[in-house]
Amino acid sequence: MTGLKWVSVFVSALTLTVDVLANVLVALLTSTSLPVTVDLFAALVAAVFALVAFAAYIGERLNSKLDLVLELLINRFEDLESRVGDRNSGFVEGYLLGQAPQATVVPLTPRIGRRGAGSG
Repeated sequence: MTGLKWVSVFVSALTLTVDVLANVLVALLTSTSLPVTVDLFAALVAAVFALVAFAAYIGERLNSKLDLVLELLINRFEDLESRVGDRNSGFVEGYLLGQAPQATVVPLTPRIGRRGAGSG
């Protein structure tokens, strides 16, 4: 991105410089002037490359800000994991070790009697 930015700035400045130099030389050496289309084309090329340079600059800034935010987020997650992760894993392991592995399953016996709450 940095190369694109500086190449765009260079092309924009060079285009304007060549156009101004051409206008000055034609005005000094002849009694005519350059056509307006040449000046407009030079201005258009310079403007397009200036916009490309600006977009590359904004892209660089956005990329650096995004890298900073991601780095801070990763550091925060690592900090939280170091404080909370071990405590939770120890709790879960202790809970699982405390369970009886030979626990028997006892089926529920059917209830005999009334099922209604207040019928009658």
